[in-house]
Amino acid sequence: MLSNRQEKIVKLLQKHKNGLTGEELSKYIGVSSRTIRTDIKNVILILERHGAEISSGTRFGYILEIKNQARFLDFLQETAASHIDSLDDRINYIIKRIIDNALKNKFFTQQDLADELYISLSTLKITLKEVAKKLEKYELELVTYKNNGMKISGNEMKIRYFISEYFSEIKEYSQNTTAELHDKIFKGIDLKLVQQIIFRVINAFEFHLTDIAVQNLLIHIAIAMKRTGQENYITYPLSQSKIMEKTTEFEIASSIFEEIYRETNVDVATSEIYYLTQHLMVSKKYMDVDDSAIERMNNTVKKIIAIINEKVNIDFSQDKTLLQWLSLHLKTAIPRMKFKMNIRNDVLDVIKSEYPLAFQIAVIASEFLEENENVVINENEIGYIAIHFGAALNRLDIKNDACIKRILIVCASGMGTTVLIKSRMEEYFEKRIVIVGTVPGYQLTADMLDDIDIVVTTVPINHINSDKIIQIKNLLNNEEIHCLEKRFFITDNSISTEIETFFRKDCFYNDMGFQTKEEIIEFLTEELKQKNLMNDLTKQSVFEREKTSATEIGNLVAIPHPIYSDSEISSIAVLLLKETIIWDEQPVQLVFLINIAKVQFKLWEPIFLKLFNYLVKNNGVKEILHEASYESFVKNLKKQFDKE
Repeated sequence: MLSNRQEKIVKLLQKHKNGLTGEELSKYIGVSSRTIRTDIKNVILILERHGAEISSGTRFGYILEIKNQARFLDFLQETAASHIDSLDDRINYIIKRIIDNALKNKFFTQQDLADELYISLSTLKITLKEVAKKLEKYELELVTYKNNGMKISGNEMKIRYFISEYFSEIKEYSQNTTAELHDKIFKGIDLKLVQQIIFRVINAFEFHLTDIAVQNLLIHIAIAMKRTGQENYITYPLSQSKIMEKTTEFEIASSIFEEIYRETNVDVATSEIYYLTQHLMVSKKYMDVDDSAIERMNNTVKKIIAIINEKVNIDFSQDKTLLQWLSLHLKTAIPRMKFKMNIRNDVLDVIKSEYPLAFQIAVIASEFLEENENVVINENEIGYIAIHFGAALNRLDIKNDACIKRILIVCASGMGTTVLIKSRMEEYFEKRIVIVGTVPGYQLTADMLDDIDIVVTTVPINHINSDKIIQIKNLLNNEEIHCLEKRFFITDNSISTEIETFFRKDCFYNDMGFQTKEEIIEFLTEELKQKNLMNDLTKQSVFEREKTSATEIGNLVAIPHPIYSDSEISSIAVLLLKETIIWDEQPVQLVFLINIAKVQFKLWEPIFLKLFNYLVKNNGVKEILHEASYESFVKNLKKQFDKE
């Protein structure tokens, strides 16, 4: 069995699919590189018996390779069960039990949970309060039934979203063996057959879905089959159902369930056709376009572009690609928001940390949409909007699209991700490439490669063996771009700035004793106001930005900032805490309040990225906390901004 530290190593390697060096692992876990090497040797021996192995190399460090998904998952679950000694572990265990019981229509008692977790009832009650907070996000609750025990309760639609989100979070890292996991969870449902039916029906209707949309559809059908079998139904108003019945999506949903019934003899309630129709209507599509809806979205996007230009002095008005693709995205995203359907964004952390300016602009756009479309937009949706602005920001620097290599992009995440990858490639390869098209993975055939030089894919392609196929990850993040730069060209991305102008000595606060993020933001914004570096409107905007999406970025750091600023002078206040606090979900001890003036707004991204690389990736926070003086802070920071 793995120790706690060894389990952390395995989980870190699961998360970082490109690998981690021993030095990087030592920083994450807080032990020496020598200790990591010893642990890795022991982990390798243990994993060999449980369906996985760790390979190592000088370039990428240690990489986890899963050979037998089912065996590996069972081993991880056993390991996790033996380490349930923290609050987070107990919360996750209880949520798994809630999900399992929801699919089996079973109850559990508090005594059952206490016995399983080897804790007292009083400790369990504390844990259940934290579980209740997580359920509140879905407007759900645990209800005690007098003679049976506890069970999840709430709107059936939201229960299903909660279940699907759980599956998204535990979905394993190798797409090749995801089916094994789902087969185990949805025992009794032939998921491979259902997937074949989906492909057959959508192809017959010439209905275009992304790979991820197909997988999500499969999960929602499986959940529907489980829940409706327990007489848990979703009801729709007559007016809404009449509208859905007139759509192609309704015909497709009907055909899918008819085929399932014909081949498996599993019948579902009529309401499930509407449920599936709803998911089809808001699925990301490549080519289905309704002219009237697009025209309305075009007008909306034009207004967004005007507001962005007004607030942050960045003009996208000539970018027809942004207008086209963001309009197409919003055409499906806004109905999804109005249906209050959740969507998972697996690249959200990458977007927030490596495309901060695009994310900031997307927050401004989302604020406008919330007010004018009467919707609530969460940070996952903001992240997808940011992808379009990230591509647009890249295009502002593109001067020539001429090329010699013919590129085909295979992408599972939808049009926004495709456009961003396309734009990043055009920016960095310039005259060397031309993008000839995009397809989802399941539509790629060997014949397509005849007149293509390179296939760039975000997902594994196992049905075609060709040297032309190249897989990328993480939206061509900075590390991947760095590798590409070495091969194709060199750019000068140096940043020249006067550190003392932004990081003033009178805005450096050490050894502070605040307990909450609200106290910290209130203190820092008031301090900047007193120094005439911020006004009331900008202060309010800082709090609004924090409500939209927490600004913790990992490694004990938070970077609160306004959505937009009316300040004429840029400033960055720095605050060091005596002890760590929980900011939103992560511990924080070092806070940067960034307030960039409108005329300098384009500096937001280079400043953020330099701070992120120094503090998080290079563990500079340890250096700052160790030498907690303004002089040493400025000295160390200058070194980072002087680096090319």
